[in-house]
Amino acid sequence: MNRKSTVRFAIVAALVFGVSILIASRPVSARSETKPKQKVVIHLSRYTENTHAALMATHFAENLQEHGAEVTMMLDVGGVRLADKRQAQNSDNGIDSQISKYYDGFVKAGGKVLVCPHCAQTAGLTEQNLRPGARIGKNLGELTDLILSADKILDY
Repeated sequence: MNRKSTVRFAIVAALVFGVSILIASRPVSARSETKPKQKVVIHLSRYTENTHAALMATHFAENLQEHGAEVTMMLDVGGVRLADKRQAQNSDNGIDSQISKYYDGFVKAGGKVLVCPHCAQTAGLTEQNLRPGARIGKNLGELTDLILSADKILDY
C-alpha cells in the first residue's frame, strides 16, 4: 500500500468508527421510532354498577394512549353506558366526573371507543346518543377482529 492509499483507508476507517459511535450513542427511543405502536384493547363491561372499574379502565386508557399505544376501548354489557351522553357524568361522589375527565382526555389523545352493537341496542343506545369519540360497531365480526389484532387486552 502506498502512502496515499494508507491515508484514504485511515480516513474511511475513522469516519466509519465515528458514525458507529454516533448511532450507538443515540437514545434507545430515537432508534426505535420505526417500531409499530402496540395495539391495546381495554374491555369494559361495567359502568354504573362498578364505577371503580370504569374509573380504572378510563384512566389506563388515557395513560396508555398518551404513552404512544394505539388504544381502543371496547364497551359491552353495562359498559356501553360510558358512551351514552344521556348518562349523568357528574354524580355527587365525584367518581363519575373523574371518569368523564379521563374519557375526554383519552379521546383527545386519539383513543377510540367501540361499542358492541347488540349491547347498544339492548341499552337503547343509538349513534345520536353517543359521546364524542365513540361509535357503534358494524357487527360482532368487527369486535372479533379488534380482539384478534390486539397485542394486549385489559379487562374490566
